[in-house]
Amino acid sequence: MIPLNNQPKTLIDPMGRSITYLRVSLTAKCNLRCSYCYGTGKDNSISSDHLSTTDVIRLIEVFASLGINKIRFTGGEPLMRRDIVDLVRRTAKMEGINQIGLTTNGLVLEPLLPSLIEAGLNCLNISLDTLKRETFRQITGSDGFDRVYSAIISAEECGTFKRVKVNTVVMRGINDEEVRQFTLWALERRIDLRFIEFMPTQQSGWDKSRLVNEDMIKDLIGLDLEPVKGNDNSPGPASSYTLPGAPGRISFISTISHNFCGRCNRLRLTSTGQLVGCLFLNQPADLKKMLAEVDDIKDIAEQIRDIVARPGFRRPPQELPVIGFNPFMRKVGG
Repeated sequence: MIPLNNQPKTLIDPMGRSITYLRVSLTAKCNLRCSYCYGTGKDNSISSDHLSTTDVIRLIEVFASLGINKIRFTGGEPLMRRDIVDLVRRTAKMEGINQIGLTTNGLVLEPLLPSLIEAGLNCLNISLDTLKRETFRQITGSDGFDRVYSAIISAEECGTFKRVKVNTVVMRGINDEEVRQFTLWALERRIDLRFIEFMPTQQSGWDKSRLVNEDMIKDLIGLDLEPVKGNDNSPGPASSYTLPGAPGRISFISTISHNFCGRCNRLRLTSTGQLVGCLFLNQPADLKKMLAEVDDIKDIAEQIRDIVARPGFRRPPQELPVIGFNPFMRKVGG
């Protein structure tokens, strides 16, 4: 572990927001072809110049020394990296890191789950946009519904995770009629179902007519859900709700209708080593180049602290989050 210097162990942006969470994209490759992520356009080229295992670990160590306590591995599909279990294990041994998460489409998760848990995985998000096999095929281009569903149930029943988070992008005319069924399914299980507003990203085919916002989703649910308060309501973009007596809960990530920039506590590291301060700003910093040019880890930490403190690297809280630059999600990381 990198020794700490005498500087404050924290990352603070110009708006005073403390950053404690790093999302690390391990690859832009994916084994599904979801239209809202993969894109409907012709240019789906991606770089294969990914960070090495050594560089990923080195950067996570730097960020841990700067006060990051939560790491989430994303993609693309992170389970396509053969070193994923090793990355989880080595991250779990770092001082200061107390949460290690994974966001996956679940297609190849189930056989890897015991090894990931043994290595130290303690937070899990699985994407599932429908409970219908045919709609799953329509959205993802795959017939893998049964494998994904089985992985969710295995993860929920294994007892490692307080709740398994299931990410669901709601799109009008595709899966919005399943909202209430999805809700009842999740509330009966130890699942945190996270309804995500469909965002305008590159090549996603986004159109306002396909948007089902948070208020509309709540109307479709039609239940008297109660807001989660206190220690059970973790910081982040999601607003969470429960139904008395139900083991599951329902959350909303509402990028379009509810601005949550003021409480953003995260950075993103792309698979090619670009540090991203905001999904909707095109101001990345090249950490891969920095690793190649700077030998002293303390100097790298200082440069990262300066990048985060730089005006324009992260979006001010008062601005609407979805204007101007739209990200290509597979390249940025989910």
